[in-house]
Amino acid sequence: MKYFIKQATLIPFLFLIPVFVAGFLTEDYDPIKQHGSEITLTDFGAAKLILSSGAISAGLSCIVLAMGILLNFKKYHLSSILLTIFGISMISNGLYPMGTPMHGLYGIGLSFMLLPFAACYELKTENVRNRFFSISIMAGFIVFIYFWAMLVGLDPTDYRGVTQRVASIFIFGWIAFFAFELNKKL
Repeated sequence: MKYFIKQATLIPFLFLIPVFVAGFLTEDYDPIKQHGSEITLTDFGAAKLILSSGAISAGLSCIVLAMGILLNFKKYHLSSILLTIFGISMISNGLYPMGTPMHGLYGIGLSFMLLPFAACYELKTENVRNRFFSISIMAGFIVFIYFWAMLVGLDPTDYRGVTQRVASIFIFGWIAFFAFELNKKL
């Protein structure tokens, strides 16, 4: 059951590599200016399939990590719930094109903003290095600022692709870091 946790250390690759490959395969796609999900609005079937498989596999990885946390530790329920919600949101991103309410399942993925803080709260009495708390708080604030800027229209139009990739590094990088830290506790 520890592999349920360990597998999530690869989640940044599960998400980011398909985004870059799909972007490369999509004619007239600008990774600097456009979100990855904009590929779902094109007619490039192979690129859409690659992008969707990355979103779905990243979502499944989050859900498997949440199950691994519960099975291995029998606690950290809030973190597991938030991971599962985010995972379901990612699967929905892979199943539905951008522009429909089902893409992201009505925005439930925004729950990720709470996850690094919830993990800090749940692990506060554990023997975890201070570095975990510093990185988690930094990642949480960066993701919060990104989601907020995107929702209120402050995400710079000419750099939406860049800001999404940077936020994705913090989102999926933090999940991998969380899994790495939990794996050391097994």
